[in-house]
Amino acid sequence: MSGNRQKIGKVGEQKAQAYLIKQKYQIIETNWRHQKCEIDIIASKNKELVFIEVKTRTNSIISQENLISIAQQKRIIYAADYYINKNKIDLNIRFDLIYVEKDLKSFKFTHYKEIFIPTID
Repeated sequence: MSGNRQKIGKVGEQKAQAYLIKQKYQIIETNWRHQKCEIDIIASKNKELVFIEVKTRTNSIISQENLISIAQQKRIIYAADYYINKNKIDLNIRFDLIYVEKDLKSFKFTHYKEIFIPTID
């Protein structure tokens, strides 16, 4: 990822965290890693553990079905499974995506809840 895209992504993640806090989520972890897998934000709300991917874009051309690839979903599920087992989590879980659209002056948030449901292969 180029340096400028990385900076925009970091800012988007920080803005997403602030957005979630305003929505009454408790932030548990940010940029949590297991091996080569990363989960941008792990949060909780209403006795539910939420694994959140953040996508930040500076253009508004987006296709919802292309937000998170199947390969990325598998990596997120793998890391989430490890996190749940390591921490002995006994809560409902959900996988969300926060799409952050940045224009010249502001940020717009679209929160997709349950963007995918894990399946067992």
